[in-house]
Order: sequence, then structure tokens, then C-alpha cells
Amino acid sequence: MLQRLPLNLPLIVVVLSWGFNFVSLKVLYQDMLPPALMFNRSVVMAVLLALVVRGRGLSLAYPKEDRNRILFAGFVSMGVYMVVFLEGLQRTTPAEGAIMLATAPILTFLLSAFLKQEIFTFAALWGSLIGFVGVAIVILGGGQGAVHGSLLGNLMCLASAFIWGTGVVIMRPLLHRYDPTQVFTLSIPGAIPVMLLYGLLPAIHTDYSAISSLGWIMFAQVTMISGVVSFVCFYIGLHQIGPSRATMYQFFIPPTAAIFQWLIYGRALAPLQWLGLGVLMAGVVYTSRARALASRT
Repeated sequence: MLQRLPLNLPLIVVVLSWGFNFVSLKVLYQDMLPPALMFNRSVVMAVLLALVVRGRGLSLAYPKEDRNRILFAGFVSMGVYMVVFLEGLQRTTPAEGAIMLATAPILTFLLSAFLKQEIFTFAALWGSLIGFVGVAIVILGGGQGAVHGSLLGNLMCLASAFIWGTGVVIMRPLLHRYDPTQVFTLSIPGAIPVMLLYGLLPAIHTDYSAISSLGWIMFAQVTMISGVVSFVCFYIGLHQIGPSRATMYQFFIPPTAAIFQWLIYGRALAPLQWLGLGVLMAGVVYTSRARALASRT
């Protein structure tokens, strides 16, 4: 896999920033609770992405025939997903949260095959089963006395991967007709009901004067770097080297998060958890290759 993977600077930025994102969120939680973070991040991202879209000469008007699908995709991906993910990450470690979220390609395949958006293959199913064996090893493999995420937190992060996959399935038909950054930006208002119910009051009652300089740096990271710059970089890389190879870069995010967790917190994964991560990545790669082969036939 590595021999066929060309070095691509935009996608390297994505791996580093999304890997660090799991750690920066945990640091930011010391100054800002997840509901307030979700609300503030979504508002800032919406403004910045709108500027990016307009700067590229694209429209911010909703196509009538796809407006409801776009908004529903935002409700799922930027609303429900963010709530479950942020609450789950609060209850687990950065590395374990990243590993749980790495199941998203597997879960997306299973849902896509069920809805007949993709061809079902037993090879991909076997890859999915291998991946979930890896997840089980990670969850159960924390060594005695090691810093270990809670079962609830890990399951919530796993559920968020399924919710994200659902959003991808909803949005997939749109990506054949519209620019991905444009669709993503237009989808954010669909999350407004969730943002208001979950995050408005906590955002109002947050003492922003008490947020540390490090907290503001982490907020800039999760909002502007991981939320806007990396999203744009991902689609630049997607255009430069193609979707199959661009997706391969995402396999490096969980180990990157684990390394950042070790560097900043001094908390390493237990040896058995590294084994589980390897099994999960093998399952994801196997599933992804089976999906690619099935799409060519």
C-alpha cells in the first residue's frame, strides 16, 4: 500500500491536523464544555467556509431539487454526529476516540450496500468483521493501571462513526453534481436545530474571559485548521491523486493521534491496543480494496 501511495502535501496536512484534533479537543475541554464548543465552532466554520465558497466563485444558493437532502445531510453530519462525537470523546482518550472513528469507512460500506448504493461483496464483509475484531481488542486491551477510555465513551465514538457514515451516504449523490466544499457549507444550516438545543445556552453562559491562551489556540486549531483548512486540503488532495489513494491517507490518522497523545500527555496505548489498531487498519484496507474492485466490475 505504501509503495503505491504518493507523497501529497495537502493530505499530509490533513493527517497531522486531524490526528492532533483529538488531542486539542481534550485540551480545549478544560476551558469550554462540548456543547459550547460545538455551537461556537459551527458558527465560525460556517462563516469561514462561506467566504471560501464565494472566493472560489461558487454559489451559496440552494438548488431547489436538492435543498432538503443537503439540509438533512447537515442535520446528521454537523448536528447529531458532532453531539455524539464530542460527548464520546469527553469520556475516552484521544487515541481510542480516533481508533473508534476509523471504523467510518467500514460502516459507510455496510450502510451503502444495504441501501444498494454499492455492490455488496463477501470480501468487503470479511474485511468489516476483521475491523470490528480490532475494535474489540482496542476496547478490551487496556493494560492494568493504564489510562483507558470508558466503555461508554468508546461506544459513543463508535456510534458517531456510524452517524458520520450515514451522513456520507445521504450526501454521496450530491457530490456527483456539486462541488464538495459548496455542499458541505450549504449543509451546515441543517444543523441549526441541534446547535440551538444542545449548545446555545452553554455558549451564552461560557466565561470567555477565563479561557486560557492555550484554550484559544486549541479553538483556532479545531475550528480553522482542522475544520476549514484541512477540509479544503482534503479535497485538493482528492483532486490531485484521486479518491482511492486520498482515502488511504486517512488510515494514518489513528496512529498519528496515538503519537500526539503520547507526546503531550505521556500516555501510550497498551501493546494489545496497538495490535487491535493494526487489526482494525487491516480490516479497513481490505474492505476499501474490495469496494474499489467491486466498483470496477
